[in-house]
Amino acid sequence: MREKPISRSRARRLWGTLTAVGVAALVVATGAGTSSAAVHPQASQSSLTIWVDAARVPQVKAYEKAFPKVKVNLVTFDAGANGSGSIESKVALFNRVGHGWPDIVFSAEANDVQKLGVAPFNFPAVLNTDGLLPNGLLRNYAAGANNPCYIGGKLECLRNDMAFDVLWVNVPLMKQFGYTVPSTWQQWQAIGENLATKHPGFIIGTLGNSYDDAIYLQAAQCHMNDLISPTTLLDNPADPNCTNMGALLDPLLKDGSVPAANVFGSTFGKTYAGKVLMMVGPAWYGGAIFQSNSSLNSPKGTIATYPPLSWNGGRAWTGDVGGGLWIMSSHTSQPKLAASALVWLATSTGSQSLSQGYPGYVPAAKVWIAAQDASGYYASPLAPTFAIAASEVWTGWAETPWDVFGIWASTATPNLVAGQSVSSQLAGVGAAFSNYAQSAGYQVVAKS
Repeated sequence: MREKPISRSRARRLWGTLTAVGVAALVVATGAGTSSAAVHPQASQSSLTIWVDAARVPQVKAYEKAFPKVKVNLVTFDAGANGSGSIESKVALFNRVGHGWPDIVFSAEANDVQKLGVAPFNFPAVLNTDGLLPNGLLRNYAAGANNPCYIGGKLECLRNDMAFDVLWVNVPLMKQFGYTVPSTWQQWQAIGENLATKHPGFIIGTLGNSYDDAIYLQAAQCHMNDLISPTTLLDNPADPNCTNMGALLDPLLKDGSVPAANVFGSTFGKTYAGKVLMMVGPAWYGGAIFQSNSSLNSPKGTIATYPPLSWNGGRAWTGDVGGGLWIMSSHTSQPKLAASALVWLATSTGSQSLSQGYPGYVPAAKVWIAAQDASGYYASPLAPTFAIAASEVWTGWAETPWDVFGIWASTATPNLVAGQSVSSQLAGVGAAFSNYAQSAGYQVVAKS
């Protein structure tokens, strides 16, 4: 997903040692696990070419171990992270020369299928046809998990993990400073302003990441990237839902309690280890930020999660910061084998227990979250909070052919780092969304 410093795909690569131990223990207890897939159609000469980022290599290795008769040609690449467009450029080349397509690709970009599934690429295979998926498989996915995979009624990928936001809290610091965990954005803001005065240097969030539009504007139900029909985009940066969130964030950015810092910047851990009072962020922050030795490296028993914040006590909504996709090529010469491998990678306990993110496939998610809680790292179980947040992702922030996070990263993030306000960036970001939408053939309206 998107800005060039350090990608979200790298973010989701990072595992804490305790988490890994917990996962391993649970997998041993439950077995390698299989999805509801049909018998794997393997033969001694079967082979598959699978492209993944470094974070997904353990999952593919687990597949190789589970199905040793299938020869896997494993290729690592950036998975299209940070809107690099690497998948699109490679597919375009293969389309020109007429060969070279992989059988399976992992994408770190939730909108890649929306680009790859139309001309001139036409890359993904349609999965909900020809008996490629086991009966009942899709019913076991979390509601909305596979929304990025549909073009019309055609399912063109399977979701790996979900990336809803929760409130990550340093419990000992909250007690030390005498704060109560907030349940609304307004309470969160008030703590930030108080913190800046009484405990300068401590923070409650950041505003230097490529995906901050999802964390804040999506949670506010900001109507700047809302597909109200298949061909019409609602894009209104003057929407009060947008401007109110901007006004709430501006003083926090100014006083330093929500600095323009990139959580994957080289100095973030050194600067803010032990100083993050709380932070709204995706499900994968646990391993990628708090447990990571190269980031905050928060001690065992200090971090807990709380449900998404609401706006003045109304319905709480959360942003969606990623979640990878498994895509099968329409050019594969072995669709049954490739589809079976795709299903195994996306849904089996043997694969998903090695995923950094909360699996979209519910049976695997239950095992994954139990392993996190069994690790003993967190101050309280993640499962109750994650169960709430998984159902509160606001779908008005649509998956589109244009790279929304990339637009935010190039249009807003540099200006925030330079000291400008969030409010001052809304019009420019909205204009960029509109330009990209219109160039892609969409009608853009300011009112629904």
